[in-house]
Order: sequence, then structure tokens, then C-alpha cells
Amino acid sequence: MTSLFLDSPPIGDDVVRSFLLAFSFLTIIPLYGNRVAGEKEMADSLYSYPLVGFIIGGFLALLAWFSNLLALGLAGDALIIVCWIIITGGLHLDGLMDSADGLFSGRDRDRKLEIMKDSRVGAMGGIALVSVLLLKFAFLASLPYQYKLWALLIAPAAGRCFMVYTVLLFPYARSGPGLGKCFGNNVGKTKILGATLVLLIGAILTARITGLVLVLITAVPVTMAVLWIDRSLEGLTGDTYGAACEITETLLLMVTVIGIAIYSL
Repeated sequence: MTSLFLDSPPIGDDVVRSFLLAFSFLTIIPLYGNRVAGEKEMADSLYSYPLVGFIIGGFLALLAWFSNLLALGLAGDALIIVCWIIITGGLHLDGLMDSADGLFSGRDRDRKLEIMKDSRVGAMGGIALVSVLLLKFAFLASLPYQYKLWALLIAPAAGRCFMVYTVLLFPYARSGPGLGKCFGNNVGKTKILGATLVLLIGAILTARITGLVLVLITAVPVTMAVLWIDRSLEGLTGDTYGAACEITETLLLMVTVIGIAIYSL
């Protein structure tokens, strides 16, 4: 892997291009235009993943404010979940479903990877989709307004930061081409530091020490889940990157609700 000191972050106009590429890749808004990005550009864009997450979170928090203003109640929470899916194009949910189909198939490693590559959704994928959406909706609806704003701001950033970890810290499971291989083989360790700093600073600015605690607690079960996926597939794929994002977002909402309940005892 590239040396920590040789892997320098983008500067100047490269920073803007990296951000636009990350925003285009992670949302349905094509700010990068029709330009084709190479492996280096894709790898450099990893720095911006948590920042894109905070922007998505800001949009969701704005929806929560609007919902509270109009007293929409559960309908407002449903609107937030639907818009959450729309703004990302359902990319990470698709990865979650494909991952669930393969990982819970009970087959050997190679067959699991084949199943994950199949565009058709199986029973396990459908169950995973419904479970995650129900959990997100239920725990979001359980949050008091102020905490809901905090969680909506931080959760998308945390999810995308964990995507950076999965790309950088685990081998790619497939030998052939795949969406997850677009970052190249030498993406560099400084991207972990950069993404982590963006997430932690943003979490602290959003909710002070509470934001930091939410991120750190959420990181424990997410890390366990990713390690289990790695053992099962002997690496990770683009689908599992998306699954890690969805798992992180869902768990952060759950941790927030459970933390409030414990604090209130």
C-alpha cells in the first residue's frame, strides 16, 4: 500500500473536482458532469465522502424542520426516509440487498459472490431491505425533534466515512472487474485520517460531545459486521461497501434512541 507520506491529499482545483466527483457518485445530482474519472480521481474523492454525507444530512434535517413546522408527524418521518432513498438513487440499498442475498445463502464463498453479482433480488435481499427501512423509520419516529436533527446530520456522514474504511482497510474480494474496484489498488492511508477528521469535527460541531459519543459507539457493531463480511467473502465488494453505509446509518439512529432511553432512566 502507498506510503502515508507519499499519499498526499488533493490541493487547489483538485479538491473541488474531488468533491464534485464524490457528490456525483454518492447522489443523483451529476455535479461532475459527463467526465470520465480514473482510479486516482476516484481514490482522491474518498476524502470528500463524509462531507457529502453531511450535505445529505443537512437536506434531511431541513426536511425534519419543515415536517415539524407543519406538524406532519409520522408522515413527515416517512417523507424523510423516501427522500433519503431518492437523493442517493437507492445505490446503497441495492448493495445491501445484493449482499444479503449472497451472505445469507448458505453457499461457499465463490457461489456467494456469484449470487451477489446477480441483479435479481432474492428473499434475503427483500428481507434486508424491509428490515432496514422499518428500523430507520421506527427509530427516527422515536426521536425527539432536536435529537432527530442531530442524528439526521451525522448518520449519512458516518455511513460514508465507514465506506472509506471498507475500501481502504479490506482487500477486494473479486478477481475480476467491479464497481468497488474503481478506486485502484493503492488508495493510500491518509484518506482514512482525512475522512475521520471530517466526520469527527462535523459530529462535534453538530452535537458537541454527544455527537462524538454516538459515532464511537456506532463504530463498534459496524466494525463487527464488516469483519464478519470479510471473513465470509475473504474481502469486500462494492455491494458490501453500500451495505456498510446502510448498516452504519441505521445503527446510529438506533444508538441515539437507546442512548436517550438509558440517559432518561
